[in-house]
Amino acid sequence: IDLHASRLDEDRLPPQAGLSLYRIAQEALNNVAKHGQATQVAVILEQRDDRALLVIEDNGRGFDVSHTHAGPREQRLGLAGMRERAALAAGTVDIESTPGKGTAVIVQIPLRAS
Repeated sequence: IDLHASRLDEDRLPPQAGLSLYRIAQEALNNVAKHGQATQVAVILEQRDDRALLVIEDNGRGFDVSHTHAGPREQRLGLAGMRERAALAAGTVDIESTPGKGTAVIVQIPLRAS
């Protein structure tokens, strides 16, 4: 796993944003370990304007994102949980994946209250 963290204005993220990003990263990395068969994973955390951007990208087996609703219940709950956690912090989760070419989880969470 390669970790790249940059452009963070403060030493600590706001508590809600930090906890959400931590738990989403935890679930995404757990999915890589359980399902991805990846040999490389990159975790990128940086600030872009007034939001935190977290990207977790692997070179694993990937999957067809359009079929996640039909996948194993455990996998659906993990992805749904990541999206729900981001939504609670007014953020978003996007999943990009191609069978045989890996997966990217892209999370954006606002750092300031709207």
